[in-house]
Amino acid sequence: MTPHQTLFRVIGAVAFVAALLALPGCGSDDNTTTTSGPVSIFTPDTAAPAPLTLALLSGASTGASIDVRVTVTGVTSFFGAAFRIKYDNTALLFNGMTSSGSLLRDGVAEGNLLFSEDHSSVPGEVLITATRLDPTTAPPVDVTTTADLVVLNFTARKVILPATAEGRVEFGDPKQVCDGTVNGSGCGEIAVTWSGGGVSAQ
Repeated sequence: MTPHQTLFRVIGAVAFVAALLALPGCGSDDNTTTTSGPVSIFTPDTAAPAPLTLALLSGASTGASIDVRVTVTGVTSFFGAAFRIKYDNTALLFNGMTSSGSLLRDGVAEGNLLFSEDHSSVPGEVLITATRLDPTTAPPVDVTTTADLVVLNFTARKVILPATAEGRVEFGDPKQVCDGTVNGSGCGEIAVTWSGGGVSAQ
């Protein structure tokens, strides 16, 4: 092979590599061509809840996924709650509920607790129960600051503009908070304020 043939082969190889790098998605500097979905943000109606409030507050988020914390603030003798969470299921997908960090778990065995959710019976609603079961073995708790009752996870199905109805996440009726003074299926009820919020995804 002559020197001229070798040079032409090198030039041809360089041109081929350069052409490959110019193609979309090739090369190390072309990371900007990847697309990602919307980023979700939860904006509470009440960012700093007053005493005697159950409020939805923002939790962790990853891309379109957002945690919504169901919180209790300043409630004496809090024993448990049963309520509905309403949302637009064409805009938001409910993924599940976690109770691992619940204020009700402090010093109480698993058998004295009930955490349940049902999101399939009524579209766009999650029926939630989070309570201690026996006030003689698991007494009510005094919630002095803001603490998590349960955490809900949603994923935005599409772009949701801030402060629009399709992003609303709020408490629906019936809703009840108990003080643990009544055994069995009864409930010594506590009067509280319920505060929701909204998801935006852009």
